[in-house]
Amino acid sequence: MKIWEKNYLLTVTLLLCLLYGSIFFIQQYSFRINLEKYCENSLLNEGRIEYVISFFMEEKGSQRLKWYAKSLEKQNIYLEIRDNNEILADTLPVRQNEDLESGFHIIRNKHKIYACIGNSCSNLSCENVSVSYLEDISDLYSVFRKQAAVLLFFAAFTSLFLSGTLYLAMKKIYAPVNNIAHELRTPLTAIQGYAQYMMLGNISGEDREFACKEIEKEAGYMNMLIENLLIMGNLRDGRILMKRVESDFIVKEMEQNFPFLQCKKETEYLYGDGTLLFSLLKNLVSNTCRQGENVSLVLEENLITILNKDDSLDEEMLKILNSGRLIPREKIKGKGLGVSLCREIVKMHHGKLVYENVPEEGLKIRVFLWQGGNHFI
Repeated sequence: MKIWEKNYLLTVTLLLCLLYGSIFFIQQYSFRINLEKYCENSLLNEGRIEYVISFFMEEKGSQRLKWYAKSLEKQNIYLEIRDNNEILADTLPVRQNEDLESGFHIIRNKHKIYACIGNSCSNLSCENVSVSYLEDISDLYSVFRKQAAVLLFFAAFTSLFLSGTLYLAMKKIYAPVNNIAHELRTPLTAIQGYAQYMMLGNISGEDREFACKEIEKEAGYMNMLIENLLIMGNLRDGRILMKRVESDFIVKEMEQNFPFLQCKKETEYLYGDGTLLFSLLKNLVSNTCRQGENVSLVLEENLITILNKDDSLDEEMLKILNSGRLIPREKIKGKGLGVSLCREIVKMHHGKLVYENVPEEGLKIRVFLWQGGNHFI
């Protein structure tokens, strides 16, 4: 497992713990508040019922007590009224535990949950009369379970979305590191090989000169990779300096770096960041010239065209390059970091980068630059 994947798993684990922990705390706190309100209402109801029972007891209406207790069943309220050991009315669906002290309790019986106030007589005028009060609060728990299910579904959806977004973001962040390692491996291997060859001692001057040139070439390529990496880091700031750049300057710099390049300018100026535009062209030409040096560069007002008659790309690679997707490692072949950099530069210039195979002409790379008046927005 890669280091960034381990970091991702650790981050996601902490995120999920925080998310589900917060939801659990909020849900439990909300339920506790609602349960306390329910209990307060039950105590108020029980108090009012005791006053009614006192009235019936004074009138010696024991039959009325039974009717009254029966009528309360429709409200999910159940009573047991005792006068000493005599039961005057009893609609309790479950028997209370005699060990329970007087006061408020929660009783669970099968699929029902009751709020219980046992052996209460605080509001009764009759000394020997006691009332046991049960109220069905199963609906409160049912609503709580439904809310918990909805919150868990929301949490699962949110966690999937955040995990996926975080994974793609971290993969995008760490992808250049993998590409850089892949890009650096080739020149480092070449330099090491030529250095070992020169250490043999019994080589001709011509071979030594060739090895030195190759080492210099590969070192230059590594230097370009480092420059590209620094430029990509600066691009993350989000703003670049837009100004008028002379086409002659770009053509001169490109011809010095690529003597074989056929340059043509049809505009006196380009608008953008000169350093970034030059880095863009240098990367595009460097990538395509590895397949052949029959390369031309045309600068127009809002369009830069690079054509290599000796190069072409397969359809799958064209789709990857034009869609902006990450290039698979097995298909990088020296294009990974350069392509990522080119995309970033074009994006900062509000432009578009297009690759296409042109029959009998080769690979054509076009950079469309958006121009607003004499400057970019």
